[in-house]
Amino acid sequence: MPPLTRIEAEARATLLTVHRASVEVDLREPGADTFTSSTRIDFGCAEPGAGSFVDIAPERLLRATLNGTDLPPESLSEQRLQLPGLLAENTLEVVGEMAYSNDGEGLHRHLDPADDQPYLYAMSFLDAGPRWFASFDQPDLKCPYLMRVHTPPDWTVLGNGRFTETEPGDWRLTEETPPLASYFVTLVAGPYVSVHAEHDGIRLGVHTRASLAPELAAESEDILRVTGQAFDAYHELFQRRYAFGDYHQVFVPDFNAGAMENPGCVTLRDQYLFRGSVTDAERGHRAGTLVHELAHQWFGDLVTMSWWDDLWLNESFAELMAHWVCSDFTDYPLWVEFGIQRKDWGAIADQGPASHPVAGNGAADAQQALAQFDGISYAKGAGVLKQLVATITPEVFLAGLRDYFDRYAHGNARFVDLLACWQRAGASELPAWADAWLNTSGMDLLRAEQRAGRSGVLHRHAGAAGERTHTVQLVSLAADAAEQDRVEVTATSEETPLELPDGFWVPDAGDETWARIRPSAPVEQWPPLAAVTDPMLRVVLWNSLRDQVRAAEVDPAVALDVVTGQLADEPDDVVVTAILAWAHGVLAGPYAAPADRAPRLHRLAELAQRLLDGAAPGSDRQLVAWRGLLRCTDDVAQLAAWLDGAPPPPGLELDAELRWAAVWRLATLAAGESALDRARAAIAEAYRLDRSASGRVHRARALASLPDLEAKEEAFWQLMRPSQLSAYELYATAEGFFAPEQAELTEPYVQRFFAGINSTAAFRRGWSLSRLALQAFPASASRRTTLELAEQTLATEDLDPRLRRPLLEATDQLRRAVTSLEKYAPSAATR
Repeated sequence: MPPLTRIEAEARATLLTVHRASVEVDLREPGADTFTSSTRIDFGCAEPGAGSFVDIAPERLLRATLNGTDLPPESLSEQRLQLPGLLAENTLEVVGEMAYSNDGEGLHRHLDPADDQPYLYAMSFLDAGPRWFASFDQPDLKCPYLMRVHTPPDWTVLGNGRFTETEPGDWRLTEETPPLASYFVTLVAGPYVSVHAEHDGIRLGVHTRASLAPELAAESEDILRVTGQAFDAYHELFQRRYAFGDYHQVFVPDFNAGAMENPGCVTLRDQYLFRGSVTDAERGHRAGTLVHELAHQWFGDLVTMSWWDDLWLNESFAELMAHWVCSDFTDYPLWVEFGIQRKDWGAIADQGPASHPVAGNGAADAQQALAQFDGISYAKGAGVLKQLVATITPEVFLAGLRDYFDRYAHGNARFVDLLACWQRAGASELPAWADAWLNTSGMDLLRAEQRAGRSGVLHRHAGAAGERTHTVQLVSLAADAAEQDRVEVTATSEETPLELPDGFWVPDAGDETWARIRPSAPVEQWPPLAAVTDPMLRVVLWNSLRDQVRAAEVDPAVALDVVTGQLADEPDDVVVTAILAWAHGVLAGPYAAPADRAPRLHRLAELAQRLLDGAAPGSDRQLVAWRGLLRCTDDVAQLAAWLDGAPPPPGLELDAELRWAAVWRLATLAAGESALDRARAAIAEAYRLDRSASGRVHRARALASLPDLEAKEEAFWQLMRPSQLSAYELYATAEGFFAPEQAELTEPYVQRFFAGINSTAAFRRGWSLSRLALQAFPASASRRTTLELAEQTLATEDLDPRLRRPLLEATDQLRRAVTSLEKYAPSAATR
């Protein structure tokens, strides 16, 4: 199917006005591969006699009539149904036999192995709606919807409005919805279990499949409390009430994204209903997702972007408001998480070959738009908006948003419309600010230099075409990390004079701007990071370390010394978790020579053990440390003992998730036939104890991690050929395949990956196609020959355009690892 282009969308929006749509789906045979979907759309045409098309992707078109006249079957081609000879007012009726999906898009069907029951949910984003109903599938052709759903008895049905069961298995929306864009029309159906509540007159529901009922019971109180606090915050800040009736949050299986903001019925990945031990930081991360999706009820749902190049009007604002509201209105302050996790994600994207402006990202069609849902549209956009709030004041910022919601409620808007609202609220010079920060790509670099005594310079190295002004705090630290002085500096040119006490100078001490940061001294001369009292300053320094490793300015071995020497004293668990994961996945992975990987992992295991020994029993720090140990340890005997029933450290419990972590590590380390037999037996036993959907995913990851040619061959063909595995099982298989410690074993598969990856576009689509290409990429084979194969693949003329973006990004990260190895371990990178 050709992706909808912006030019086509603008022409169709100029021609058509959609009045309403009615959708009826028959799900009474959920065991079948298909279901029937009927759609009626009433719409006007500005140029009677003209033609257009509607989007639908059926297995078989059963019937289509336009104004009472049958449309011939050949009217449907490449998922576009042609509509000739339109009248001033039209009625289109389309009936299709539609296929259930197993890739998390369209109408996804999950058969839960725990109870053999089907659980359905619809994911219409970005262009997946036509896989289950007919629509004019673009953001600016919004219309009200009615829906009728036929189901087996005893099912629950949820959607964008309140459903009523008029008779067993016959569900109908009680009233027409407000105008909706097709990409956030949804349907949830199945024997879901629920918890209901009410807050400020809004009916709330939290739902999941029956096998997760205990987890729902354990977590629903926190979920509902955060949801109520966020509703109160948004009503206060926006001064406009929520517009979509009831508010359901459904935790669904096999979900590709973190969540989807369907008005009135948000769908979220069910991993947020934690199956095992959980930290406050993880609940805080979930709170951020809940509050992010609620923000979308205003940003994106109430006011919808006109075209996908303004997707930042959805995501950047929801990202900002989630961290703002969580930090100020809930028990989960998230600015440290934003700095250590989200900003680093955005920085990687913004320094890569696919970097793009925050606004006006140039998405010429829907497929390009899907690729732009990245760390730039989320984290960078939120970071830039955070600066704007400080510049124009929160009062002006919010006044502009209130004007925006009032003017464009239930309609569409563009970037220029929002700028005009802020200007009416009192903000000045916004076009210049937008040109510098929103309409250019890349990151500036801020570097502090001491020259003599108290004098020095803040260097600004421009990373984009345009002059950006950075107003930041700059701090001077003593050798023991005590803060000596802090000043605010506005960098408007390449060099800004500084005057601070002699010491260690750090720009952007409050983590307030969007820039790469270089302190005044090399990493080897930094003061102890844990002694820095300001948590945001520690975030800035840890991020600077990671960025310098990526830029090949710091030897990964030196960075590992910093991590192993200082992380045990870091007070923030979010930082410990993020840096441990980075050290494991980068410093002991692609940025290490194969011979150095096991010794580096051993050092990280020793660090995790020190963290574990120093943690209070039952504390979050203890759990974080044990997870880190299970990820890095080479102590096979200890892993086997825990799996055989040896007690873990006091305060810990080997729950299902931690058991699988131990099994995965045991499988990866299995050397020799007896060890492989023991690992296979451990996988089988773990799955006997956990015959859930999550258990299947964990089993797939562990099997793919076995250092055995037969296991690798089976896993490879699951990735490179059509497979009956669920999308999550395939993602796990990809994650386990190219284990960094198994470089020699997986060497033959590197060339086979590049030779075969393009063929997967013939049988995969959307999220699963690009995500699998990224996750299965042989990043651990970090040497020049792999880089050459990757570059040759990107140069192939027939490379599917949907694969180009993930392969381009993965190749850039591979290139950075190879560059680092060639500089610091040259013999390894040229093997």
